[in-house]
Amino acid sequence: MDMMFTIPGNTLLVIGLGIALATIGFVIYGFVKGWKNVMPDYDKIKDQLTIDG
Repeated sequence: MDMMFTIPGNTLLVIGLGIALATIGFVIYGFVKGWKNVMPDYDKIKDQLTIDG
């Protein structure tokens, strides 16, 4: 047990870029396809009773 576990270089950078690109891609897809088609139940969520309201 002399060695510590190390993350290879740029691994976190690649993971972070993947998450960022997936988010940007989802937003662009939502604008192109239309948010009503991408998330059809989103309008109903705000009418539901939640713990804080």
